[in-house]
Amino acid sequence: MSFFVKMSTSDLMENLREELTCFICLDYFTSPVTTECGHSFCLLCLLRSWEEHNTPLSCPECWRTLESPHFQPNERLGRLAGIGKQLRSQEKLKEILNLLHKKRKETQVILTHEKERVILCKEETKACKQVVVSEYAKMHQFLKEEEQLQLQLLEKEERENMKKLRDNEIKLTQQIRSLSKMIEQIESTCQSSIIESFEDMKGTLERSEPLLLQCPEATTTGLTLCRITGMREMLKKFSTDITLDPATANAYLVLSEDLKSVRHGGIRQHLPDNPERFDQSATVLGAQIFTCGRHYWEVEVGNKTEWEVGICKDSVSRKGNLPKPPGDLFSLIGLKIGDDYSLWVSSPLKGQHVREPVHKVGVFLDYESGHIAFYNVTDESLIYSFPPTSFQEALRPIFSPCLPNEGTNTGPLIICSPNSYI
Repeated sequence: MSFFVKMSTSDLMENLREELTCFICLDYFTSPVTTECGHSFCLLCLLRSWEEHNTPLSCPECWRTLESPHFQPNERLGRLAGIGKQLRSQEKLKEILNLLHKKRKETQVILTHEKERVILCKEETKACKQVVVSEYAKMHQFLKEEEQLQLQLLEKEERENMKKLRDNEIKLTQQIRSLSKMIEQIESTCQSSIIESFEDMKGTLERSEPLLLQCPEATTTGLTLCRITGMREMLKKFSTDITLDPATANAYLVLSEDLKSVRHGGIRQHLPDNPERFDQSATVLGAQIFTCGRHYWEVEVGNKTEWEVGICKDSVSRKGNLPKPPGDLFSLIGLKIGDDYSLWVSSPLKGQHVREPVHKVGVFLDYESGHIAFYNVTDESLIYSFPPTSFQEALRPIFSPCLPNEGTNTGPLIICSPNSYI
């Protein structure tokens, strides 16, 4: 009878594991979020899935098309997944030996990866140095004497990252030795009688529980964005006064009287459905049309949890909510979920996680050279620079305050006046 009870408990554990498993990575949820259609996924799994499939955004499980990258954190499911992970660690005694062998191999692989990161860290540092030099060249060698200072700061960051990698390598080596010693103890214990083996192994496992529950932690060597001293002073020379075009605004958007700010009103207004107006996307275009020259403007995004600013072709589709073809839209999207903040560029859609939210964005266009770039105005750093493109038709600024989120994200996008660039 006890055998069938044990099997029944095992079946229940398997059912619980399936309910707490992400559909994409097939593992327990990590920072789970729930989409509009009610399905839940790991946050990073969902973002990577959207990035790989390159719109239209849809649920990876039921394939329902989603209007925007909108989902809610599921803290209760995250806590349940954490409990599931703890239950999973209570496995059968005979499987412990295989687990330790596998853990040792995985630790050796991570150690190999850590050594590769040492080389990658050097390459990333060199690449960041090249970005600094490139941006100084684009700014006509503006304040060239600051270049040496920036390179020194990057070298200091490289030294700090190298030290972290070396320390982590030492810790991983020590853990491999401890696991090897534990395996030898268990193999030796298995030679004795079954009862004595069980008691000795139980004691060994209890003493080694902290080590078994410890996962090797890889060192993160994320480089900060390259700060460019004097950036705003140079860009201000190309300041352009931008206003919004009411004829293109979605019926849910509310524009200010001076046409300098836009927010989502939550109520559809009675406006004519003219060909220029966006009917599905919460979007409005700038009134200015660019066919030549250099232009720069700044947008205050404040503490919004979701927003989008950028540049698009004047011929961009206004109807429906289908993804824009590559080359029709060059935009920057900010997305904040809980304490996690990420920036996305499109199209195609590409994302990166950042440490701090961006509150004011600078947009730069050089029509003749095919150059479009976004800047963090607060700390004067480059966010992203698109590869050079040959523009064949007129371009316009584009803005979206995105949808409200249960009483949040109701603030406006504000276009800063050129005389306020101080």
